[in-house]
Amino acid sequence: MRPLHWLLFCISLLLGGQSLAQDLEDENPIPPAPANLVLDEARVFARDPQRLAVVSETLGILEDRHGYRLYLATYSTLIGRSLKDQAALLEAKWLAGQPGMVLVLEVDSYKFQFGQAPPLKDEIEPGKVIERIRPTDFSFVELEHIISELDAPLKAATADRAAFAETLSTGLAAKLSITLDQRAAAPVGNTRGRMVILAIGLLAVTGLLALLAVAGLKRAEARSRDRLVFPKAAVGIRLGAPYGGGKVSSRHFGK
Repeated sequence: MRPLHWLLFCISLLLGGQSLAQDLEDENPIPPAPANLVLDEARVFARDPQRLAVVSETLGILEDRHGYRLYLATYSTLIGRSLKDQAALLEAKWLAGQPGMVLVLEVDSYKFQFGQAPPLKDEIEPGKVIERIRPTDFSFVELEHIISELDAPLKAATADRAAFAETLSTGLAAKLSITLDQRAAAPVGNTRGRMVILAIGLLAVTGLLALLAVAGLKRAEARSRDRLVFPKAAVGIRLGAPYGGGKVSSRHFGK
């Protein structure tokens, strides 16, 4: 960590909560996008240029094949700015909404974060906005699945920071390439067709439920109108009464 960073941190504490993030941004502004797609502020590849060449080549192949640019940015420790904020700042300056992603790695903690462009927003009517996902965007679920598949090799590489950075970046690039290949191989209009079928199915289910509800209400209304009465029965005179009603039995017990 640079001594100047520690100095700024101490000054911010003494001044009672000044914005350290603003100080660091002024002292260390966002650099331009690296031509080799790797910003190695942590200098993890300083003694291993061959690893750096492998990472840069792998990221370049992903861009050449899919037009998808993946950057790797390594830092020893971020102070006053979270991984998420740093990834968002780098993505905004380096990609500016173009297809791609920025992978920010904090090597001291082995934590990393992805930076992607926010979804496009379309206003369908005044006051109502919907988000539109790009074909090259990756959801949180997809990224979590990719990282879970890289869990074992990443754990094996934690003893060497350079190996960890290489495994993470090249593994991510390979998984992203596979996913983009699968999307490109999908039939044109397949997604639209699935959406139409799903919409028709939902409408059919909704209509069926509505019919069942109406039928149930009609049956309940019909039952509420029913009148239950005892049937008329012809009964002869019994014991002097005009209507004996049912059966009469007697029992006699001796002494």
